Amino acid sequence: MDTQSAIKLPFNFKIIQTDKDGIPELALPFIAMFNPDSFAIHEDVSWCSAVPKGKSSADHKYVNIKPRTFTIELTIDGTGVNTNGVKIPVTAQVALFRAVTTNVRGNIHRPPYLMVQYGTFINTCVLVSSDVTYTMFDMFGLPIRAKISARFTERIVAGLSDVLGMLSSPDLTHRVQVKDGDILSLLTYKIYNNQNYYLQVARANKLKNFRKLKAGSTLMFPPLSKT
Repeated sequence: MDTQSAIKLPFNFKIIQTDKDGIPELALPFIAMFNPDSFAIHEDVSWCSAVPKGKSSADHKYVNIKPRTFTIELTIDGTGVNTNGVKIPVTAQVALFRAVTTNVRGNIHRPPYLMVQYGTFINTCVLVSSDVTYTMFDMFGLPIRAKISARFTERIVAGLSDVLGMLSSPDLTHRVQVKDGDILSLLTYKIYNNQNYYLQVARANKLKNFRKLKAGSTLMFPPLSKT
């Protein structure tokens, strides 16, 4: 692996086995060779909309929020393009993914508990399903490139979820790098769960034109108490 790739590797998307309390175990993790371009998070809120007899409609009554699910697509490559010419077989990489996420462990008689980490996204979860699509083959018919689409369901671990939740707490200072197309009000909503603070954020960052953010710049989102 080249020096630049080796430096970036600790920051790559990774799947780590944990115990039932969400504590990482001393086991080989799955570290993606390429970071995902995107991942999708799905949330379900359950409502009861039963209509009483004699009524034409009724207000929705909140029932519960189901555990979040998220889907991530990963590229597996065996050509050596990202490993300084060292060709790691695709089948071996897929086997490692399955060993970390799917194989039943004898001590707990079930597939392992997991923690998925990519940047500030940290989630304790279990794998629900995965699809492996082989997209390129060598002259012998052996796969040299594949895509893994994996779907996970969030686990709420008492204590640990409170600590992880602090990473996105509106009571902490956050710094966000602006991307093309970002809108200040939407970024404000992601941090504070309320877009009405965007003018205060603009003042805190001394923005002359908050309607046109400069891609690559960094915005500071101060704690609500200081905003």
